[in-house]
Amino acid sequence: MAETTKVYHYTRLEDWPSIKRGSYKSDHKPGLGPSRGLGTVDPQAFKTYAVFALTDPTPENWTSNPHFPRIWDHLRANIGLMLLEVDVDPTTDKSVYVVDRGHMEGFLYQDKDGIPPQYLHPTRREAEHAYLESKVPFSDFLSGKYDYSLPEVIFEGRVPIEKISVPPQQPFLSTELTDSYNDYVRDFLWRVENTPELKPFTVKNKAIIDRAKQQSEK
Repeated sequence: MAETTKVYHYTRLEDWPSIKRGSYKSDHKPGLGPSRGLGTVDPQAFKTYAVFALTDPTPENWTSNPHFPRIWDHLRANIGLMLLEVDVDPTTDKSVYVVDRGHMEGFLYQDKDGIPPQYLHPTRREAEHAYLESKVPFSDFLSGKYDYSLPEVIFEGRVPIEKISVPPQQPFLSTELTDSYNDYVRDFLWRVENTPELKPFTVKNKAIIDRAKQQSEK
């Protein structure tokens, strides 16, 4: 059996059923489909659609990046709460690449202090072009010779459901249960408890879930 490497994709709880059964994003086949482009201005980046993932559930180069200190909070605000693991075979999965998101953030950040000069692109089109040009095969990235500030895994093809699993470790769900004691949490708890693949998570975090229920009923 070929050795695989896991990468991590966050999805919305409400999207998980359509991932299991398939949707227009995945050609109506179970799995994840590339539905977002790498850019909006550069023609090639605009035409390059991908599924986005990370090398770790909470990668240090995103959570504690000295050049882009707010990037993790920004990412969290724009992705789902449910963590998925995706198996990648570096030798056979040829549509999997790594890009450096630093090229985009260097343009988007208003405060340019401390950002390395290679990321300071004067226009969005140049930033998108550099972002796309940073693309290297996943197998090459694993060699360790690329010093990317914000490495982002991209799948340019459909990710079949057979390669996807739901791990017991769910860092965003855990945080949401701890921090959210309001009316919203009732619907959130219902979704969590009615997602069969999250059973290991709910069993492991029964005390937190019970406390969240009690708080939401006050």
